[in-house]
Amino acid sequence: MALAVEATPQVLIIGGGVIGCSVAYHLAQRGLKNILVVERNTLGSGSTSRAAGGIRLQFSNEVNIRISQYSLDFFENFNRYTGLSQEECDIGFHQYGYLFLLTNEQTWREFRENVVLQRQLGVPVEEFNQAELAERYPGLEVSDVLGATFCGKDGHASMHEVTQGFARKARQAGVTFWENCAVKAIKREGRRIVEVETDRGLIRPEVVAGCAGPWSGLLGEMAGVEIPVKPYKRTLFFSEAFDELSPTQPMTIDMGTGLYFRREGPGFLIGETDESQLPGFDISTDWNWLDTVVEHAMQRVPSFERLRIRNGWSGLYDTSPDHNSIIGKIPELDNFYVATGFSGHGFQQSPAAGLLISELIVDGQAKTIDISSLGIERFRSGRLTRERNIV
Repeated sequence: MALAVEATPQVLIIGGGVIGCSVAYHLAQRGLKNILVVERNTLGSGSTSRAAGGIRLQFSNEVNIRISQYSLDFFENFNRYTGLSQEECDIGFHQYGYLFLLTNEQTWREFRENVVLQRQLGVPVEEFNQAELAERYPGLEVSDVLGATFCGKDGHASMHEVTQGFARKARQAGVTFWENCAVKAIKREGRRIVEVETDRGLIRPEVVAGCAGPWSGLLGEMAGVEIPVKPYKRTLFFSEAFDELSPTQPMTIDMGTGLYFRREGPGFLIGETDESQLPGFDISTDWNWLDTVVEHAMQRVPSFERLRIRNGWSGLYDTSPDHNSIIGKIPELDNFYVATGFSGHGFQQSPAAGLLISELIVDGQAKTIDISSLGIERFRSGRLTRERNIV
């Protein structure tokens, strides 16, 4: 028996994480009324809910810096831009900064090159030598650190509040959300997606925006196209209250080991990438990995010997081959756009990603930022510029 057509939206957004909700919000701001977002679980329950919430300007590629500058301004003025009151939505944006510690000569040279570019683009980034670092952050062990970069505009915010803020304003503008609704199949006719089968029935959209994060590769398979995004597990641990470092300790990243940590309420969030992880959708918490993380944490912050871990969780990075996002139209299809492959910086770039996809759909091109280098075509031509500042 044929499924009934349940919806005929102007734009169907697949994925209700922070990227999908931002796309919905920005499209609604452009005046589109018939928008449907489908999310297989609940809004923001996937990778968005398991991110570290970092927001930064310190990238190595100009396009990432410009995207992050737009997004930072949006986060700084979230309530003014969205019209939501502080009582309705408090994103908890704390600008304690990002501090990158460099212990390798080559990496330190690369970061100093990044600083030149960042400053040219207006990023207020600072450089510290070892002595300056030791004086400013006495709790850190820096005897092996060659130098550091710091930007006080960087910080972190609540992934949940940002996602729900976008969704609330989108709903108010008439956007429809189907939660607990998985995509089962996609039907093509020539160069167009004509039907999307879901748990709730068939959808016949005019345009499809794929915002499926780590599941984007599977979404591409359904549409008969290759989207080179793989899911990689990343694990975070959370400590009990700890007051032996500054209450405004910045997000600190040890580029030698990959260790990073920042304030999370009265305690700390701590993580480190396990480079031995193979791609996959397993998000079980690897408590054995905690031993490595704690060892590196105590080497960098000796007082962390007294830190007590209370819980942890794992999430997925939607990782592209060059660690840059994929934002644009899929060449084989006239009505399929994607925003994916952010490789760990999706949350922080979500305001710009939503804006850019809305411009592509409504105007036919991205106008605010030149994102020609982020098209999926780059993987076929081999014209890749790897993003080096990956946490």
